[in-house]
Amino acid sequence: MTVRSIPLALLLALASPAFALAQTVAPERPPEACGMTDASARFGGLEVGMEVTLQRHRSVGGDENWDPAMAHFLGRVARITRLASVDEAGCPGVRVDLDGGTWFWRARDLGIGTGPQLRPARTATSVSAGGFPQQCHQDEARPEYGPAAPGAEVVLGRHRAVDGDDNWAAEMEPFVGRTARVVDFAGVDGAGCPGVRVDLDSQQWFWRVRDLRLPSAPGAPPVVGGTPPPARTGVTHDHGRPAAVIAPSGPTGSEGLFGPTTSAIPQACGFTDATVQWGPVAVGTAVVLGRHRDVGGETNWSDEMTPFVGRTAHVTELIGVDDQGCAVAHIDADGGAWFWRVRDMQIP
Repeated sequence: MTVRSIPLALLLALASPAFALAQTVAPERPPEACGMTDASARFGGLEVGMEVTLQRHRSVGGDENWDPAMAHFLGRVARITRLASVDEAGCPGVRVDLDGGTWFWRARDLGIGTGPQLRPARTATSVSAGGFPQQCHQDEARPEYGPAAPGAEVVLGRHRAVDGDDNWAAEMEPFVGRTARVVDFAGVDGAGCPGVRVDLDSQQWFWRVRDLRLPSAPGAPPVVGGTPPPARTGVTHDHGRPAAVIAPSGPTGSEGLFGPTTSAIPQACGFTDATVQWGPVAVGTAVVLGRHRDVGGETNWSDEMTPFVGRTAHVTELIGVDDQGCAVAHIDADGGAWFWRVRDMQIP
């Protein structure tokens, strides 16, 4: 029997670090799903010390949990310093060294390793919990509407971006989270997403089917004016806010979004001008401004407010409530230009 010798070049290649790396099993991807809790959070193969590439958050139920200041770190390699539980949408996240642990980065949107990574695409048959088709790029002649038939009651949701297109107007914001009745099919928009017309806005706007919910579906936002959902607790639920905004803990006080605080600022919404509660906040009170959390699909937020987040200001006027029944006030830092929700303030 003839024994063939192995070329030296091949032996060197087999022994090289590059070959060994190629045989290494890739880390498990973090789960795509959100809606988790502190107790059920799953991070896949992510571990403290692992290198990841930071990527922009995708919207989950209209919530991106994103701050414009995070864009500075996009595409850059960072090392995980902490597995940080879940955010308000129930998406697991991490803290990293690159930004000093300032921001909450959703695990589902991280690139594993030191290069950008394409994320899993939704399949053509994916549907929401309520049965609404999630796919876009549909044939204009045969769009799929699922349960969004004329006469059906639906809860309106903010459009998530598809290929960078969210087909959204600021005038639609007041209707988010509210129940409406479908009046007619509206075909597909520029991204191929099916939509409907509803009675609540007098059929003025195109509402994407993929962002609708049934009033009784799991995870549906509460109807405006209904019982507000309980606020999440724990310092990890900070919606990408700087760590400096997190209030210090104390021996007394209420359990708020950032953990135990001494300020006892009411967290509930669903108030009226006659029943609104302000807690310790009054005209002249010094407060640290926070980004508004979503209530029933509505944040009552403008990008122009972002530069003020984390700053200390003084309350100049107690306004009343906004459309979600959240107490709002004017402050001196912006000259009274914006409504600031009291529930997202902290007393330094």
